[in-house]
Amino acid sequence: MKKLSLKHKIALVELVVFVAIVIWFLAPRSLDRTIRDFDPAAVTEVQAQLTAFNGQEGRTVTLSQGEAAFDQLLTLLESKKYIPYYLERDAQRSIALDYKVQLHFTQGAADYTYTFSGDRAIDLTGDGAAKTYQVTDSDVFQQSVLDFLLEQEYTKLEVN
Repeated sequence: MKKLSLKHKIALVELVVFVAIVIWFLAPRSLDRTIRDFDPAAVTEVQAQLTAFNGQEGRTVTLSQGEAAFDQLLTLLESKKYIPYYLERDAQRSIALDYKVQLHFTQGAADYTYTFSGDRAIDLTGDGAAKTYQVTDSDVFQQSVLDFLLEQEYTKLEVN
């Protein structure tokens, strides 16, 4: 069997490093790995703002730790793996739902936001960082989260 030359060994190491970097940037992540320091177990409150697109009334749903709906929402969000979705910041977003959903997570002094409107992208912000992700069956998943939130007790969304 022929031995690899030094040039071939270096090329092989470069290939392995390249593949590792690609996997790092494209690998699916759990919700707690999407944004640095975000810990779903440490969230104390979730406030959902549902902004209507079709003339319906907007809603605000507030869920606190210890409520069954709070646990169900976090379980639903954690049931998916989040795949980084790289797109231009000013890219036009399609609106496939009747509402734009913006979830605000309170975790100590930190505030994290989870936003979607029915297109493939889910925006996650927190700790000064904004990242975009997608999940498998994104449209079905987002609709299920919206349906869950619409079933909850709400107050009228006050638009400033």
